[in-house]
Amino acid sequence: MIEMKFPHMVLNAEDYHGPHYKMWNTYTVPVSHVAEGILAWTAAVAKGAPGRKLGSLVIHCHGYEINSHGGYGLQLGTGVQRRHTPLFRCLKGLVGEIYIVACKAAEISDPGTSGDGDGNLFCCEIAKNASVDVYASTATQTPGIWNDLWGIPYGKIDDYEGDVFRWRADGSCQQVRL
Repeated sequence: MIEMKFPHMVLNAEDYHGPHYKMWNTYTVPVSHVAEGILAWTAAVAKGAPGRKLGSLVIHCHGYEINSHGGYGLQLGTGVQRRHTPLFRCLKGLVGEIYIVACKAAEISDPGTSGDGDGNLFCCEIAKNASVDVYASTATQTPGIWNDLWGIPYGKIDDYEGDVFRWRADGSCQQVRL
């Protein structure tokens, strides 16, 4: 289990079939909501949080895959893809860190592309625009035993599967162990 920094918020995708995380602010994102609205709502919640800032933001959804390869964005609302990463600027100064819990969100399927398919660039652009550390994995994510037996405790996310990376606001990236 990974404990989130309080006050914490989670954006759970409505159509995600696994367990939904529970945080200080838990928002189930309808499939009809667009990226602009999702991020504007997140900024509004952050401004109303204790200290006027979220410690941690968790994005919990499916990752877009093509032919079993990831890095094509997130299935949150109507979708969050590379073209949406500049929208994360609205979170600058309002969020301490972002955890993306989605299958293969950081995978590089189409290296150096100017569009979707490079999860490394996708996560890096989110980190640079929001000016925060962003965590994501290149692997398929599973809730494991916590979901099956007890559910995931309030304020926590289950451990990542596979290689996990942290992108910093300066664009640097390193593999981490959480």
